[in-house]
Amino acid sequence: MAVRDAVPTHGTTLRGRGGTAQLLRDSVALDRAGIRLAVPLEAIESVHVTRDRRPTAAIRLNSTATKAPATTLCTIGSRNTEEMEAFARAVNAALPQRDKTERCVDGAALVKAEERPFTSTTTFRPIMSPAQARACGVLACLFALGLLPAVLAGDGRLTQLWIGAFLAIAMGCVIAHGTWRATVTWWLLHRYGVTTEAVYASHYPSSDVNNPGTVVFSFTDTSGTDHTFERTGSAGWQPPKRIAYDPARPDFARGPAHPWARTLLLLLHLLLGVPVTLTMAAFLVWYFTTAIHT
Repeated sequence: MAVRDAVPTHGTTLRGRGGTAQLLRDSVALDRAGIRLAVPLEAIESVHVTRDRRPTAAIRLNSTATKAPATTLCTIGSRNTEEMEAFARAVNAALPQRDKTERCVDGAALVKAEERPFTSTTTFRPIMSPAQARACGVLACLFALGLLPAVLAGDGRLTQLWIGAFLAIAMGCVIAHGTWRATVTWWLLHRYGVTTEAVYASHYPSSDVNNPGTVVFSFTDTSGTDHTFERTGSAGWQPPKRIAYDPARPDFARGPAHPWARTLLLLLHLLLGVPVTLTMAAFLVWYFTTAIHT
């Protein structure tokens, strides 16, 4: 897609897997892997958008060779197709027009590395995922369901019991979820796991000074599809990691721990999580069948 009939929109930004590209007045600033590249508009042949299972926008450079295929400087993948197409239209409209008789330039030779400007702003990230929001909603409903009979009966002792126990129930749910995920992940990786190498993709800083932030790693599965997973870590380039993932669920990806280490971690989860889960379930049964009726 090379649309050149739109009015240039300076400052248009495209964020996605592969980097962040921003259209400036006479260049495109490309940030990826902690490095900023300044790409003059005269070095760009076009920005091409490919509609696939994961749409991508490719920044292609000019070449001095006649009829040579365009060199792709960067490919940015994003689920927001409209944002990619708007970025492509803006950049393609801003490109200088050349006559056929004008000598072509080597676009790769014009690309320069620059220092990234310091900014105190951080990328906005949701406070919680949809799954976490649903879990919080369920816990809120459970809290109200257990508190309502005690309040209607005017039983202060039962009210205090439920409020105090609910904090333990919430912690128990966290432990139970961790145990379930650790068990399923261990089983899937043990049966179907594929080992590959994940590379550093980006870093999200944290607003908490005691938290180093989140490091994002990317890897390619056996079908050629790119995936990412996050780990806590400081800013800056990170060495590649050996990971194991389940082909059917690439989000189940784990680091380079040895099998005995993963097995030990699973046993620790089970020894803690199973008793907590059973105790929590027994209390809920006792509370809703006996305590609120006495």
